Amino acid sequence: MDAFLWTFLSLAFLLWLGGWSVFLRFREVPVTDSSAPEPGVKLSVVIPARDEEDNLARLLPSLRDPSFPPHEILVVDDHSSDRTAAVAQEHGATVIPGADLPEGWYGKPWACQQGADAATGDWLLFLDADLVVEPGGLRRLAALAAGEPGAVHSLCPWHRIERPDEELSAFFNAIMILGMNAFTLKGPAAKEVGLFGQAMLLSRESYAAVDGHRRVKAQVLENFHLARHFREAGIPCRCYLGQGALTMRMFPGGFRDLVAGWSKGFVSGAGNTPRGAMVGISSWLSGLIMAVIALSFLPVADSAQRLGIGLLYLLGVAQCLHVFRLAGNFGWLNALLFPVSLLFYQVVFFRALRRRKAGGKVNWKGRDVV
Repeated sequence: MDAFLWTFLSLAFLLWLGGWSVFLRFREVPVTDSSAPEPGVKLSVVIPARDEEDNLARLLPSLRDPSFPPHEILVVDDHSSDRTAAVAQEHGATVIPGADLPEGWYGKPWACQQGADAATGDWLLFLDADLVVEPGGLRRLAALAAGEPGAVHSLCPWHRIERPDEELSAFFNAIMILGMNAFTLKGPAAKEVGLFGQAMLLSRESYAAVDGHRRVKAQVLENFHLARHFREAGIPCRCYLGQGALTMRMFPGGFRDLVAGWSKGFVSGAGNTPRGAMVGISSWLSGLIMAVIALSFLPVADSAQRLGIGLLYLLGVAQCLHVFRLAGNFGWLNALLFPVSLLFYQVVFFRALRRRKAGGKVNWKGRDVV
């Protein structure tokens, strides 16, 4: 039993070390000098919106930043049943009534394509409606565009938690970040770097080079597939963490929305995650699971082994706290009790995987999504 337990703990520790391979070089959007000249970027903000009146009431005022006013703000009203269009107009945005969904298209790609077709700026900034731009955030994004105009830039917004049940999103948020393969030891030089779907900034020329969202019209997670098309066209993909520039409030509708929202695309995301990132994520999760299993050996372990089990668990806590805090304002208690969020992640993920294999669908905002 002694040899088995020490072998088990050693393997768990090696997996814990392996987990660091995918979160060694996090990058945030560089802070710009307020005295520097304004970036010469003509920016069109495109917001696909379906029943987003509450979210737009937060996002649109945040876009009125005197440090860098956008060229235009376009809200594509995707057949909303609430006051989405009215709220957008009240805040000075240009509303584009969404055309009927064509055969073979999903809602978000179709809304984004309509917004891009109507935009007149040289640069396109696609934003989800549940975001808020921090003061100076648009100027920082424009500086990214001016500094590397040939790249596509994407941000993972910092997740703003307001209810205890939202803490359960911790592993989903963390894995979404790690799955981009952009924050490994290789950093931006890694192959198969992805794009975050919540906020994407690119030139009109880059967008046209891949035929825009028409190339991903029937994809749930269009950002993964767009990234592949950009890479094939020789256009680099850059990823950043949004803390200090962009925040989001996910699933304010409650626990049911949280489950449905993560179920909607996470299985597809796992299927499109680069192999290197998937190995690192699997190593991290396996190490954490083994640290939890090791607790069951406490009654039969000697004092040295109990110390090893306790240290292994605390290492898992420290690792979770590090990643969670980069993803959002997740609490330290969430990291200390990480088995709860980890179990929730596993249940939702494998439930969605089973439903997908059975041909099931998830209903999201009145539409069935495979």
